[in-house]
Amino acid sequence: MKRNSYFDNARAILIFLVVFGHMISDYIENERILANIYLFIYTFHMPAFILISGYFAKKVYEQGYFKKLIKKLLIPYIIFQVLYTFYYDLIFEDSIGYSLFIPRWGLWFLMSLLFWNILLYFFGKLKYGLPIAILISLLIGYDTEVDEFLSLSRTFFFFPFFLAGFHLKEQHFVKIKSKINVFIGTVLAIVGFIIIVLYVPIDFRFWLFGKRPYEEITNLLEYSALIRLSTYGIQLLALYTFFSLVPKKQCYLTSIGQSTMVIYLLHMAIVRVFRESSIKSYIIESSQYWILFVFSLLIVYCLSRKPVVQFVDTLLYKKF
Repeated sequence: MKRNSYFDNARAILIFLVVFGHMISDYIENERILANIYLFIYTFHMPAFILISGYFAKKVYEQGYFKKLIKKLLIPYIIFQVLYTFYYDLIFEDSIGYSLFIPRWGLWFLMSLLFWNILLYFFGKLKYGLPIAILISLLIGYDTEVDEFLSLSRTFFFFPFFLAGFHLKEQHFVKIKSKINVFIGTVLAIVGFIIIVLYVPIDFRFWLFGKRPYEEITNLLEYSALIRLSTYGIQLLALYTFFSLVPKKQCYLTSIGQSTMVIYLLHMAIVRVFRESSIKSYIIESSQYWILFVFSLLIVYCLSRKPVVQFVDTLLYKKF
């Protein structure tokens, strides 16, 4: 599909939020303002990424689609799963098992993206596919066997967003950029953040992750499906807010939005080094949390540069 500045701008913002979210995650238990920002980000940044991915999966029924998908997703997943496993074990001496079936940190996204496309093949033409996908997600949370193995829990939790993106048309995104929607989106963003600050505990993040069965995140099992359904409602409002505020004209963000996969794959190595460095203790002791924001910008900028992108592209899609 022809590149669209609006979606590249959205991707650029989202990939920065992914990096920033990972950067601040070690500080949210001790610093309330970072916890509020963290919760705010996680209400929409992965659902939005996934919805965009679903929007660009409209060729799912074309011949050769899944062959390309294997090259685009499975090969990078295997390569980086092996690399990050050695990285965490040999460099940081983490106690982790050597397995291809439990994704390392952010690599769950590649695994789930592969499964979302497979599920889409069966759900894409289903008349009531979206309600069924939501119902499956609500029920599967009760199964304690569905967890981080093969990223199954996240796959089922986020699949409704992928399926919704598949069904959306260009005109839907054009309409959401009207002046009234921009105004409403701005108000919702402000009100939503205030509500998070005043009422939402940091433990609510486990509902936004979608990676654990209900039993591991709440004692209110009888209400778990309702809580997850409510979480979907919150994320839907957050998605509306985000997409109404994304700039649609070509700008500096646009070029960054074309390199999000490279940034996503590489940033985890840099963030881990940052976490293990003395900078972390300095930030905590001095409360200089602005450093996290600046470092996140630098990571996104450096990893989106042309030599880096070309090197990773050559490594993944030409050498292998």
